[in-house]
Amino acid sequence: MLLLGSPPLGFAWLHPRKIMITIGFSSHHVEALPFIRPQMEEHQVIVLEEPPSPHFPEMLQGAISKENYLMELDSGFPEFDRQMCALLRDLRRQGKRIIQVEPYLERLLQIHELLASGKTPEEISRRPEFREVYEAERKATGALISYYSVSTAEAFSAVVKAVKVFARADALRLTLRERLRARAIGSLYRPGEAMYVEAGYIHYPIYRYLRQEMGKGPEIKVVYLLSPVIKRLKGKRRNMGPGDILTLHYALHSYLKEDRADLLAARSLIYIKLIEKEELLPGKSVTPHIEDEMRVNRLVNRLDFSQCEELFQRIRLSKRQQALEMAQAYMKTRRGTG
Repeated sequence: MLLLGSPPLGFAWLHPRKIMITIGFSSHHVEALPFIRPQMEEHQVIVLEEPPSPHFPEMLQGAISKENYLMELDSGFPEFDRQMCALLRDLRRQGKRIIQVEPYLERLLQIHELLASGKTPEEISRRPEFREVYEAERKATGALISYYSVSTAEAFSAVVKAVKVFARADALRLTLRERLRARAIGSLYRPGEAMYVEAGYIHYPIYRYLRQEMGKGPEIKVVYLLSPVIKRLKGKRRNMGPGDILTLHYALHSYLKEDRADLLAARSLIYIKLIEKEELLPGKSVTPHIEDEMRVNRLVNRLDFSQCEELFQRIRLSKRQQALEMAQAYMKTRRGTG
């Protein structure tokens, strides 16, 4: 089922000569790079999903090493970033224009710098260029802290409620982030140029806001880069976890039934305990992250609310591997009693 604001099926083939902007949704995993490269190579301008770095142009030109450049970044996927730097250097040599565009994170970094310099939160929140970002981040961070405070000991219903509160705050932050990014991309677009916009799956609202920003301008194509692999493995094209789905529902829709929201929140509590959070590199499996996500999704999608509660009580304080083994044993028990 298409999300609200999705382009119609077959959109990419309606007006092939008019398509000037492609939004490529994928993950920041090494296994995605063989799918990212050809898309980027087909476009003249590449818009990265990251705030501008002062040393980025030097890295592209080879004036500083990839390793030195990456040392100043807080990367959760260092090997992906290293290989992406090599790819971007290749693309620059091909004459591509490569731009870092992420105004929300850029302003957030500036806010942190102001706080470190001694500015008070009140002083920062009064500045119009920071007000929206500061408030969105304050609410989302507060909701996340509240979730952490109840997640280890409080009743399951309280934890589920905290997940929903955070998802709503995160959705507001997400929509602001995409509105700001769409506005910035719109100002950078040059008529006639083929532009590729990098985006993670949860940033789907960028399509809606970029379409609004461009008006009757260039056509915009949406591509899920890893969908061929996911389809071959009989998964869903976005392969998103229940927590991200809940956040996207709040971001894109004005209404979500509470029982559906409760179920997604409950499943997300299991999902985050079972999913591999460390960077996985292709080896025996060429798509280890996709396969891990699909395994966990297939497990949690079979759980109803009461089963999520029962399983959560068993694994809530366990490490990932132990939680995974307990969840698999739980599912076998459920099959045996079903």
